[in-house]
Amino acid sequence: MLAAMFSGRHEMQVDSRGASFIDRNGTYFGYILEFLRTETLPPNEYAVGVLMEARYYGLDELEDRMAVVPSISALIVKENHRSQFPDYQENKKRIIQIAMENATVSKTGEVLIYAFRTEFVPKSPNFNVNHHCSADQAHISIGPWESIADEETLIKCLESDLIDEHFNIRVHEGKRRCKYFYGQSCQKCLFRMQIIFG
Repeated sequence: MLAAMFSGRHEMQVDSRGASFIDRNGTYFGYILEFLRTETLPPNEYAVGVLMEARYYGLDELEDRMAVVPSISALIVKENHRSQFPDYQENKKRIIQIAMENATVSKTGEVLIYAFRTEFVPKSPNFNVNHHCSADQAHISIGPWESIADEETLIKCLESDLIDEHFNIRVHEGKRRCKYFYGQSCQKCLFRMQIIFG
C-alpha cells in the first residue's frame, strides 16, 4: 500500500510546501518510518497502534517482526482464540445489543446464550424433541464450530473481551442444563451473561 501510494499511479494530496499528505495517525507513522530506516521495533506501549497501521499499509515484514513484542503476541493469541468461533465479532455485538435492550428496568442486561460446539442429536427413540427445552429461552444461539474449544471457553472469551472493552460484567456461574429426561438426558444448556450499565 505504501509503495503503491508513491508509485505515480495514484494522485497524492500535498500540502502548501509540496509535501505529500497521508491522513493517518502521525504518532504511529513515525515508528513505521523508523522501522523502514533502521528496522527498529516500536516500544510495547505503541505496538498495537503501529501493528494496525502496518496492516493498513501492507507492511508484512514489520507485522511479522512485531509478533515477538509482548502486547502483539498477546493480541495474536487473542485473535487466534476468537477465530475458533463462528461469527465471533457479530455475536459479541449482538450480545451487547440484547443486554442494552434488557437493561431498561435495572440497568443490568441479562443475556441467555445457547452455545453448542456440536449439534445435539438424541439417540433414544422415545426422546421428545419438542419438549420445553431450556435452550428455547435463549436470546442468542452460537454454534456449531469445528475447533476443540468447548462452550465454556467461548463464554469466557466473550467475557474477557467485554471486560477489556471496559464493560462491567457479572461473570457467569456455570451453565444451566436442560432438565428434560426421557430415555436420555437433553444435552442442551444455557449460559447467563450479565452486563451492568451505569
